[in-house]
Amino acid sequence: MKHSVLCFRLMIHFVGLMLPLYAIAQDATLVIDTQHPGAKVSSRLHGIFFEEISHGGEGGLYAELIQNRGFEESTIPPGCTLDSGWLVPPRTSHFASNKVSDWKMPWEPKSPWPAWSLRTAANARASLSLSTKVPLHAATPHALQVDIHSAGKADSVSVVNEGFWGIRVDKGESYNLTTYIRAPKFKGAVTASLRASDGRILASYTFNNVKQSSWRKYTCTVKATASDAKAKFYLTMSSPGTIWFDLVSLFPARTFKNRPNGMRPDLANYLADLKPAFVRWPGGCFVEGISTESAPEWKRSLGPIEERPGTYSPWGYWSSDGIGYHEFLQFCEDIGADAMYVFNCGVSCEMRSGVFLPDDKIPALVQNILDGIEYAIGPADSKWGAVRARNGHPQPFPLRYVEVGNEQVGTRYATRFNIFYKAIKEKYPQLEVITSTGIAHVHKPTIDAVTKTDIVDEHAYKAVYWPMIYHDWYDKYPRKDWKLYVGEYACNSGVGSGNMLAALNDAVFIMGMERNGDLVAMSSYAPLLENINDTDWPVNLIRFDNASSFARTSYYTIKMMNDHKASENVAVSLTFHSSTSTPVARYSGNIGLSTWDTYAEFKNIQILDKNNKVLYAADLINHKNDWKTEGGKWTIGDSVIAQTADGAWPMAILQNKIPDVYTLRLKARKTGGPNAFMIPIAVKDNDNYLRAHIGAWWNRVSAFEMVTNGADAMVTQPVTLETPVETNRWYTVELRVSYTSIECYLDGKLLMTYKEPRTFFSIAGTDERTGEIIVKVVNAGKEPVRSAVEVKTAKAIAGVGKTLTLSADAPQAENSLEHPLQYIPVERNFTGFKNSFEYVFKPWSVTILRIRQE
Repeated sequence: MKHSVLCFRLMIHFVGLMLPLYAIAQDATLVIDTQHPGAKVSSRLHGIFFEEISHGGEGGLYAELIQNRGFEESTIPPGCTLDSGWLVPPRTSHFASNKVSDWKMPWEPKSPWPAWSLRTAANARASLSLSTKVPLHAATPHALQVDIHSAGKADSVSVVNEGFWGIRVDKGESYNLTTYIRAPKFKGAVTASLRASDGRILASYTFNNVKQSSWRKYTCTVKATASDAKAKFYLTMSSPGTIWFDLVSLFPARTFKNRPNGMRPDLANYLADLKPAFVRWPGGCFVEGISTESAPEWKRSLGPIEERPGTYSPWGYWSSDGIGYHEFLQFCEDIGADAMYVFNCGVSCEMRSGVFLPDDKIPALVQNILDGIEYAIGPADSKWGAVRARNGHPQPFPLRYVEVGNEQVGTRYATRFNIFYKAIKEKYPQLEVITSTGIAHVHKPTIDAVTKTDIVDEHAYKAVYWPMIYHDWYDKYPRKDWKLYVGEYACNSGVGSGNMLAALNDAVFIMGMERNGDLVAMSSYAPLLENINDTDWPVNLIRFDNASSFARTSYYTIKMMNDHKASENVAVSLTFHSSTSTPVARYSGNIGLSTWDTYAEFKNIQILDKNNKVLYAADLINHKNDWKTEGGKWTIGDSVIAQTADGAWPMAILQNKIPDVYTLRLKARKTGGPNAFMIPIAVKDNDNYLRAHIGAWWNRVSAFEMVTNGADAMVTQPVTLETPVETNRWYTVELRVSYTSIECYLDGKLLMTYKEPRTFFSIAGTDERTGEIIVKVVNAGKEPVRSAVEVKTAKAIAGVGKTLTLSADAPQAENSLEHPLQYIPVERNFTGFKNSFEYVFKPWSVTILRIRQE
């Protein structure tokens, strides 16, 4: 069954989704007013961003089955040196600070020929070495030299490739092998085979009489007689002598669109099924490199694969550049997406070494980028357009966007951007040029120094609940003469490796972008692909191994949002009603004491009930065992609890039972360090609690923060301190905890208030193609929400429409390799639509209502 068919499980019910309403209290009223339109929704809002990270391409999207096919992966990246197992970039000034960075990274290869090994049978003897004496091509100078000292029919010698954590072989499928062999005095044969993990031969082919003094290309197609998910590839010889191999490449005959040097079908289909408006490539940090010499270069990624030297990823492995510039452009065309090419602006990764090319090298960089654009869209008789035509594509590719650098920021970058922008727009005014603004939100000093830009790229990696607390984030952005591109976004902290709670946060974030279509033109989730054997980033959209794959619930959320995107927003109002008369203990759990890179002392700790009766007073002489400490360096004296070590979040937790409503009163003083102190409450364990952080951000602000699964997120707007917390001064801190809120007082003055974040959100719009009203709702709570829905429209409601719901039974739920389609959208027909109707939204759900109008 095709992947696209599996994307949605269609369950058609003409009765509709109506739970027994009499059993559920009405929780909300949702009013949709189509007579008050809002911003147009960007038609190009959803794209994809591919970067070579977590072996997303090499050993992933790129269908090559042989790892280190050219024997180049023990090569030190250009511009770098190796020192005691560490890869060291040039020790020159950092672009942003002008100081020399001491950053370095571990050197991963542990062998001169990574992924290859020697196996000898019986009495055979042989050795391996890397040779550069007679290179196949100057760009790829290394070859594997096999010296076979003794061998025979029963005494064979094999060089074995493990693939990318195994090679998937499927019975009946064909595989195309290409290799180059040089063997001036070798008189035997070479047998290529795929073998199962138990040694069974799954497919084989023998090249006879390979004796050649110069390099010769050998090809064959083999068909598998059995299957194995962890097979290996063998090159076997049974004669003594010396033989050289280079470019050993094995591809499944079936690739996406059946293109040679193509893509892995299941992963490519996931991307195609998203119907992306554009593809951003090649990075990300990958485009920056760890030195300016090691950054990707589009010209090196063209032509025969044996002539591509590869690019070292800042994520710690070599990319063969099999997905080169041409393949990227071709893939965009194949899936109907515009291309966005991100080029290096002469600066290596600012979060790493930050080394850079001097300004006098910029004109050459500008010309190189203009050449690259000409390759993509220039006439077939232009210099680089002719190269494209010779590579099999005389017509222009769909290049529409060019981004100058990745996550660069500051006025120095802006000066460079202005040079690139002017040169590109003068020659290619139809292209849209994108400004980078660092690793977070739009950086105002950068934008102020940019003379002119078309699109600004901001990145938004957020912890759990941030999108819900700041659901109106883009509502407040100033509108300028440029559009916003959220080039990398994800809820990726506090959600494990990704779960339904992440998808719900992503959905709310997307709704905020959609609602602000006059500002937010484009977005792309990141990272896109992750081989589970090499996780370089905690949360990724599509996970896979060599044999299988699955898309996370966030993937299906994005697909739902894109497939059912309105043309124009309409006004929406939400009113919430009390669902119960019984108070809910929202902040139950223990209380604690904590610091962050700060030394602090605490005393006079009291817990009072709602009638101000003292329930607990810290008698540290007799009740030291009431406190459990973890991390840091804690001492409990006669009257003071002190923390005297650097580090994040050491905790002392009171083990006594705490009531639902209470006041916590204590004295605290900072004795050293940059910040002040934190008071955790509602402590479930060391990784899940709420805290009042007083004197955060180098003692400048205070805020409530939520820690979920060990990840922290600010859950209130930061309050600027009138004066920083003074060292060695005792402050009275009071937290008043009720059923609905927490108030924090400092020396008797209200400092900040926390209220439970909303978990129910909605937007709506109209589809100009169908005339339908599209309503999108997120219920991130643990209870179903019954809502009255009122539709104000000049047209009559048809009554029959569709609903789509992505839901789970728990926030931690997620798809897996074993159950790849466990949580996917369910589509139903619905007959209950009227100008006024009721609908029950499931817990932990994303729902789309398509309401037809007459």
